[in-house]
Amino acid sequence: MEFDEESHVDNEEDNIDQQRKRSSIPDVTRRTPSIITRITPANPVATRNEHLLVTDITPCRNFSLFFGLTLRSIGVIFGDIGTSPLYVVNTIFDYEPDPSQCIGAISLIIWNLIIVVSIKYAILILMADNHGEGGTFALCGLLTDERIKLSRRVKLTILIVSLVAAAMLLGDGALTPAVSVLSAIEGLLIDVPSIESWIVPIGVIIIVLLFLAQRWGTSRIGTAFGPIMFLWFLCLFIIGIWRTTMRPEILKAFNPWEAFHYLLKEKKRGFYQIGGVFLSATGLEALYADLGHFGRWPVRCAWFFVVFPAVLFNYLGQGALLISNPSLIDNPFYHSIPEWSHWPMIVLATLATIIASQAVITGSFSLISQAIGMECCVPFKIYHTSKTIIGQIYIPMINYILMILTIIIIVGFQKSSRITNAYGVTVCSVMVITTILYMCVLYFTWHKPWYVVLPFGLFIIIDMYTLASNVIKIPNGGWVAIVISFGFFIFGFCWFFGQRNLRRYLKVHARTTSLHTLALRLGILRSNSRHNSHSSLPDLPTIGTAHRISFVDHDSNSESDNDEWDSYKRPIHHVHSSVRLIENIPIGSLSNMPSVMNEENTISAVITPTVGCFLTRSSKHTPHVFENFLNRTCSVPQVTIFLRIRHTKTSTVDVNQRLIVKQYGENIFHITALYGYSENRIQPFQVLLLAHNQYNVPVPTNESKVTIYTPNETIKVRTTGWQKWIRRWPLYLYAILKRFYPGSAVNIKLESENTISIGILAELK
Repeated sequence: MEFDEESHVDNEEDNIDQQRKRSSIPDVTRRTPSIITRITPANPVATRNEHLLVTDITPCRNFSLFFGLTLRSIGVIFGDIGTSPLYVVNTIFDYEPDPSQCIGAISLIIWNLIIVVSIKYAILILMADNHGEGGTFALCGLLTDERIKLSRRVKLTILIVSLVAAAMLLGDGALTPAVSVLSAIEGLLIDVPSIESWIVPIGVIIIVLLFLAQRWGTSRIGTAFGPIMFLWFLCLFIIGIWRTTMRPEILKAFNPWEAFHYLLKEKKRGFYQIGGVFLSATGLEALYADLGHFGRWPVRCAWFFVVFPAVLFNYLGQGALLISNPSLIDNPFYHSIPEWSHWPMIVLATLATIIASQAVITGSFSLISQAIGMECCVPFKIYHTSKTIIGQIYIPMINYILMILTIIIIVGFQKSSRITNAYGVTVCSVMVITTILYMCVLYFTWHKPWYVVLPFGLFIIIDMYTLASNVIKIPNGGWVAIVISFGFFIFGFCWFFGQRNLRRYLKVHARTTSLHTLALRLGILRSNSRHNSHSSLPDLPTIGTAHRISFVDHDSNSESDNDEWDSYKRPIHHVHSSVRLIENIPIGSLSNMPSVMNEENTISAVITPTVGCFLTRSSKHTPHVFENFLNRTCSVPQVTIFLRIRHTKTSTVDVNQRLIVKQYGENIFHITALYGYSENRIQPFQVLLLAHNQYNVPVPTNESKVTIYTPNETIKVRTTGWQKWIRRWPLYLYAILKRFYPGSAVNIKLESENTISIGILAELK
């Protein structure tokens, strides 16, 4: 849902087209200018298969890819949940428990893993993907789709609630790496207590190295981390089975009554211990947010066949150990392993906890990517790190922001036990929001009956109970995660609020022209245009039948292109055009030329002997940068080209299938350049040269003779009226963000000596 500056004009044009079809008035203005087009899109079959790799990959379709993604998901997604046995049990108990208390607490952990992780997330919520992506923004996209019959105010509320949940998950993204790394290093204190003063410096160094490694991409990181985490889970499983066989009575924990009876018996203390039990599901929301990196079935198989059995039996083994010797509560995990394997397990646990931070980091990348598409985040630069999976991305700015926040938390808290007191408030809130949004998706999007939706209220009760037990952590450090989440929310909301007001301003004050009527408006149709009849064109070679391609929906305008696509099903001529350089020829006259400024101050313009390329996001209308150029300079380039960059769902696009060229009149061209999601550093002049070579578009080979025009939007906030200060403060922050991120096209490399930025002053209030 990226902002499209011409979307409102496109919608108006569609409405006009529908009215003309109903009426008997001939459409002279739409029929007069000639449009000669050619399209050769990428292979639609390949595109469809690429998308299936993300959403529906199963071992039956591609076993080798399925196995690879499953192994990588073990190394990326399940590190947090897999390393939770290191600290959960001793966090629950600050005293020596008796056997019934051990069984009751372990039963709470087991049923938390079964109900919340296995049933709620792994089975149910993973079904709700939005074009392969997961997370709260995926649920938001399913609910705010144009086909969903909800009011605009309700959809706006859903969007803001999703933004709150995403901000909370990003706040957790700073806490999780800190607690994971510190808990791993603190394991060394058992044998080497003298290194206590070096815990924080070592943790900072590891965090820096971990975040710097993100540029390698999810695939390489998962390939490196996957085997290590698989070995870790294998050790957890073996240790758990070994300890469980010593005290089989711990298997009573599978009885849900033991968990319920424990809460009734312990009362207030049991309520407080729920916060410790929740730590067994650390990284749960990241599991859903990382869906776009690996797909639904690899994540499910990794959980049910590897991760879940390993952590389940390890918790049982720790419970069996405490039944035998409750005095070992200080560190039941390390006490449960044989003495000869103590040092190897410390090394393996250190590696596993470092890897555990990966889940929330990659989840943060996915959330930010979706937030950019929903216009709830500054358009940071995104790198696609895989040519196979479209959801595997890397966002440098977010990576470094999380790294700095994590370092601050490590230096501030010093110990992992203090961070665990701060953990849980934001994540539990996200779980509540996710459950509510999922129930809305069931009812409004998937149209399930109420008796199917209502049982999910059980999950809300569980989530609210867990949230209530974690609220008491706020004074003890939980406020840190709330402050970080609030900061992310403020920046996201200000960008969303500013973009929304900018759209309204442009809709009222800015003007765009339909490309079909542009030649008529400029008054150059009679001398330079071709007739619309194909019979007057020379007999040129034709191309084969064109196919439709599926695009990544980066813009929000819903264009009605059905008629356009139908026209491509017949052979289409190449574009052949030769344009003379004409100087100082007026475009129309004051008497018959449509106004280019306003009704009172009409001007005439001249043709200048240049080639001008205007970047645009619309395929139907002129961009605002062209209108401002015409307004201020009273001139039109001899060759006017509107260039639109559009990304597909394939990793790359063949050069022979890259361009869609349309010609309006003799010297006005619209070029759509198709690029794959992994193609970066796009050079507009190379696109123009390709159009010249393939379609004979009149472009000089000397780059210095071509000028690229880009928009430079400046935001001015009105200061009149003290009553509106509540609405103004988000706009002030938006104006600052807009200076650093003016909204230029993604992945485009512009040469400064051939680029002119045209200012657009938007006065918002």
